[in-house]
Amino acid sequence: MGPRFSSSKFISTWITVTLAASLLALVDGGWLASWTALAPARIWHGEVWRLATWILVERDPWSLLITCVAIYKFGGELAGRWGERRLRRVVAEIVLAAAVVTASCALLSDAAWLIRRCGGWAVGDILCIAWARTFPDRVLWLYYGMLRLRGRNLIRVLVGITVVYAVFAGIFPLLPELLCCTFAALYPASRWRA
Repeated sequence: MGPRFSSSKFISTWITVTLAASLLALVDGGWLASWTALAPARIWHGEVWRLATWILVERDPWSLLITCVAIYKFGGELAGRWGERRLRRVVAEIVLAAAVVTASCALLSDAAWLIRRCGGWAVGDILCIAWARTFPDRVLWLYYGMLRLRGRNLIRVLVGITVVYAVFAGIFPLLPELLCCTFAALYPASRWRA
């Protein structure tokens, strides 16, 4: 039995899988990352598992740390409030919708056709936005207590950061993250409670 990172079995398993897959991708010469990445060209050739697996491999150590902390902090609190089943459903719906739209954009643009995306940035955005919408008056302290954000303001900050990155990196390379932010921010409130 592996270590427990949270009181939620789903959260502990999610963190363990993300850590294991990311570390394996680090030492395997890129094989795992190439087979799990969100790659529209490969999806349209039948590799549909990529619609869901792209969030499990993080290729940067700093991003891996932030992703695991987001899963632990925000995912853990949401699992406690919503239950594991609802949390899985919400995250899966948003991740799959973003992946399908990204793959569909590849039919319209050569730039989108070349996307090969791995990473948990999208997961962090989804969980932070879901947490902020669920707990709009709760305060989150960032940067060693220097920045204080209420849940409702956190959404604007996250979307703003993602948009700024997209301006510098390009819309299509960050399209999955932009879509995850958008879909999490616009996710119907009635579905949070369903």
